[in-house]
Amino acid sequence: MAQTSQRQPISAQASTSTVKGWLSDQRSLALRRVLAWGLEASLLVGSVALPWALGEAVRQRSDADVVPLNPAASLVQGAIARTVGWSRPMLITEVPPLTNLLWLGALGLPVVLAGSQIHSLSKTGKTWPKVWLGLQVTTPDSPMPGYGTTIKRELSRWGLPTVVAYGLWVGSGAFPALPWLGGLVVVCTLAQGMTALTSRSRRSLHDHLAGTRVVLLRGGQIPLKYRPEPSDSPGMNGASAYGFGPNGFVTSRGMPLVPRSLLTITEEYGGLRAIVLAPPDPALGATQSQGWRRYLSLPVVGGTAGVLALVAVGGLWLSRDRAPQSMAQQPDDLFLALVENLSQNATSFSDRQAAALALASTQDPRAITLLVDMLAQTGDPALLDTLQQALVTMGLPAIPPLQRLNLALANDIVSLPPEQQMIPRLRQRTIKRTLAKILVLHSGNLQDVDLSGTQLGYVVDSPDAFTLVLEQQNLAGVSWRNALLAGARLRKAIFFDPGPDGRKDTFDDWITDFSGSDLTEASLVAAELRHTLFRNTSLLRANLSNAQAAYANFSGANASSTRFIAADVSHGQFKDTSLVGADLTKARLDQASFVDARLREATLAWASLSKADLSRADLTDTNLMGARLPGARLVQADLSYSLLQGADLTNANLENANLQNTNLEGVVLTGANLAGANFDGAQFVTPERPQADSFITTSREPEQGEALTGVDFSQVRNLRGDQLTYICLQGGLHPSCGAGF
Repeated sequence: MAQTSQRQPISAQASTSTVKGWLSDQRSLALRRVLAWGLEASLLVGSVALPWALGEAVRQRSDADVVPLNPAASLVQGAIARTVGWSRPMLITEVPPLTNLLWLGALGLPVVLAGSQIHSLSKTGKTWPKVWLGLQVTTPDSPMPGYGTTIKRELSRWGLPTVVAYGLWVGSGAFPALPWLGGLVVVCTLAQGMTALTSRSRRSLHDHLAGTRVVLLRGGQIPLKYRPEPSDSPGMNGASAYGFGPNGFVTSRGMPLVPRSLLTITEEYGGLRAIVLAPPDPALGATQSQGWRRYLSLPVVGGTAGVLALVAVGGLWLSRDRAPQSMAQQPDDLFLALVENLSQNATSFSDRQAAALALASTQDPRAITLLVDMLAQTGDPALLDTLQQALVTMGLPAIPPLQRLNLALANDIVSLPPEQQMIPRLRQRTIKRTLAKILVLHSGNLQDVDLSGTQLGYVVDSPDAFTLVLEQQNLAGVSWRNALLAGARLRKAIFFDPGPDGRKDTFDDWITDFSGSDLTEASLVAAELRHTLFRNTSLLRANLSNAQAAYANFSGANASSTRFIAADVSHGQFKDTSLVGADLTKARLDQASFVDARLREATLAWASLSKADLSRADLTDTNLMGARLPGARLVQADLSYSLLQGADLTNANLENANLQNTNLEGVVLTGANLAGANFDGAQFVTPERPQADSFITTSREPEQGEALTGVDFSQVRNLRGDQLTYICLQGGLHPSCGAGF
């Protein structure tokens, strides 16, 4: 029912036709609406972006101890990651306490802002930007939309363009590139708002859906070109048909006196549309009672239909449950008969073998427990082979009980004296072989399989000799956390799969987790290791040559003497990783992070390290001959005694780096930041070797050239005279370089 509108002062009645230019009539309304939309969007985005950016800055620079990400932020992060396709390794799990607080604010502030704006819009028809720009949202019945209408309007205003943009983003192939999504959301939102230009009533799509209108206020109130005047003032735009009687009653020709408080004026933009008279109280009560009966009928009908549906479903369920009962009894009888035969009647090996295989053929999950228990109690090698075959037949469901027995036997083997270890070792070998065969048979369907802590390391020179061989198998999605996989042969194995959507680097990727596991001397040659987790993993003397390990995480791992020859580990994480003596010849390490990594005596000859971060890395006595390091960050890195001959350090940041006794012959330093770098003993020219009959070492006379043109050496430390001579002759910049050089 319409609400009463109050009369407005004459000062509030300004015709829009008297205003010219961009502030005139429809142009002013359209321009102000666009500005209001931009301000509202900016406030909402800013309420999220500002605390998030502050929290991220703290996270990047703080040295405080990290704590788990708060549950609210973690939940929102996971929901966003699933929606926009972020890869799971990109998710943040630990942050400094201040970041936790700021990111919690990034969740609460927009909720408070949006709630206050919706409240203001529903009660006054205005938001803060609309107040500033003189706009108001109204409905045909009231200048105050109310909560229901406001929520419907805002959902269609912001939600509809976002849903359309998301559909276009996913369907167009731009997924998961977030800049495209942001651009599409802006375009769709503007396009939805611009529908007002094609509407005769100048209403946008969301206004049509919600039944609202945006009007331009004059004097701070809704404008009226026409208003009913008292009857004693005839001839005023035809308003003489209406008059105000005594005590505030409104009169009309042929109509009774109506209380003025029940008069509602509804209007088009800038003009009167209708005068609505509210009915008396009794009629109003009757109308309300009819409305209640209409609304009550829906729950009654719905409840009745629901009860009938439940009765029908229950009847179908009961009939369905009775029908197969006799059929289900048959497998149970068969299973019980096999169990009885195995426990009581199986007196010979052939009987037990037949019963075990028959149990496996039933595919009854209860059979797995019985078979694993038999394996834990027997020491007969022939029966162990039979049980292995039976459990392989059971497939993936047999993995959890086998894993538990594997861990139990590992503890027994350690605790038992050597003379009592033979039978447990044979059982352990059977379990290892069973697990390996199950993995091979179900290759490509192992996502979410958990083999954490499983003992699958190689054993040599023993009756229980075993080597895990899973070459060229698809093992994507398996969790090997804290597993023993020493000596495993995993050549060309696949540990990453793009998942159901077929797109790499999205949330549904199947990623393998080796965190904390032992891969000592394992072979991962040419393996697919994208996004694979090797946090705190032992990769001592492992071979990852030619592996595809982009975005892999080796943080805290021990990869000493490991081979990464020609491997692709771009964007890899090597924070605090030990790579002492590792061979990374010709490896692709672009944008990889080696912060605090230990690379002493490592070989990175001809490796690509474009924009890599080697801050505070220990590169002592490292071979970087011919390496490409353009834009690399080597702040406080220790490069003493390293070989940088022919390396490309264009635009690299070597601030406070240690280049003591480093071979810099032929190095490219164009645009490099050398502030505070230590050049004590650094060699720009290799000394000539002494002749066989000479005890004196001579150096080649430096020739004037352009090798160091424009390179600023003014803030470096510990430069000798011969170094300055070479720098000045090659066009370097230093205060000591005079006209004589």
